[in-house]
Amino acid sequence: MFHTARTLVRIIEREIGAAQYDPGRAEIAVIAALLHDIGHGPFSHAFQDVQKSLTVHKPHEQWSAEIIRNPNGSIPTLLDAHWPKGGFCGEVAKLLEAEDPIDIYHAVVSSAFDADRLDYLLRDRLMTGSGAGAIDFDWLREQVRVREIEIEAPDKEGGGSPLKVPTFCFDPKALPAAEQFLLARYTLHEQVYFHKTTRCIEQMIGKLLRGVARTGLDESDPLSRFLSPGGATVSNYLALDDAVVVDAFRRAAAAPDAALADLARRLRDRDLYKTLDLGSFGHDEGVQRREARRIDRDFRAKIEGEQIIKDEGAAVSIYTQIGGDDERAHKRLHILDARKGPVEITDVSTLIRTLRDPKKFTRYYFEQDADRDAARQRRGEHHEGT
Repeated sequence: MFHTARTLVRIIEREIGAAQYDPGRAEIAVIAALLHDIGHGPFSHAFQDVQKSLTVHKPHEQWSAEIIRNPNGSIPTLLDAHWPKGGFCGEVAKLLEAEDPIDIYHAVVSSAFDADRLDYLLRDRLMTGSGAGAIDFDWLREQVRVREIEIEAPDKEGGGSPLKVPTFCFDPKALPAAEQFLLARYTLHEQVYFHKTTRCIEQMIGKLLRGVARTGLDESDPLSRFLSPGGATVSNYLALDDAVVVDAFRRAAAAPDAALADLARRLRDRDLYKTLDLGSFGHDEGVQRREARRIDRDFRAKIEGEQIIKDEGAAVSIYTQIGGDDERAHKRLHILDARKGPVEITDVSTLIRTLRDPKKFTRYYFEQDADRDAARQRRGEHHEGT
């Protein structure tokens, strides 16, 4: 990540020239890229989703900024000592919190070609053994240009001016490589991040964590402290890691709540819920919706009690980002046009345009195998009568 961020700021210097290049802002961007994920909790985005369901809605970027600013932590001392003028820590945190870019250095941390995306495409392709992500990054980096794009339209009365900010765009001849870059991301999301087993485990972890929040372990447990009302503080958050949560799972397996104990045991033993994907009913969306209504009706009580988990949260499009906002203009990929300037890639690529609309996955995870089998069997009976 650090190396990738440094590569991107060198591209900025190449594109805007030494006279406009700001080494201080570049250093802030590089450190922000290096630290941007320190706010992830245990089990990453699965834990973030649990926080949302428990009304602790704080994205990991916000946690990162709070950890960086935390006066009781070591990061402020290290960062401010590194910057003789002072205030370095605050500038790094501010860059991470910014929803909209204010300069080109923000693109290192948040853009269609930021350090995080480049890093996880390379890393996850290697670690998962997936063929997705085979991209000519050297060629793409050579074709990056810095141009302004519009991120806010004029107001309805026409009295406002478009808000324009600089970001990374690509030379027209890089279009084939840019298409491959987005296709690789799409494939990784479809085959890895939204794989049915991955999603099932995440849903089971979420269910268990919500159960722990309701029943509690004991007051001294770091997870119980964080999940208790008013417990979402930086100090409590920093006390959490994967080992703490796994240990909580182990102790939950001996909890007096039989349902909670069974769920913890199943996660420990990888005795996972059985999955029924609506895609197994065919590609016709009308048929899928009809089967979903039938399952919702027949298993309403068990869905409400989470003996069956309905997962409608997985959707992949060409811009899908796990845990992020994929619709913001500066996170879309732009290609330079000789007449129009930067244009969003779906305006010039038929291939990418076909993947612009999200492909949704609706799945049911069944605690009891018999329920899953019954749902599938009813499908066969239903079709025989049509």
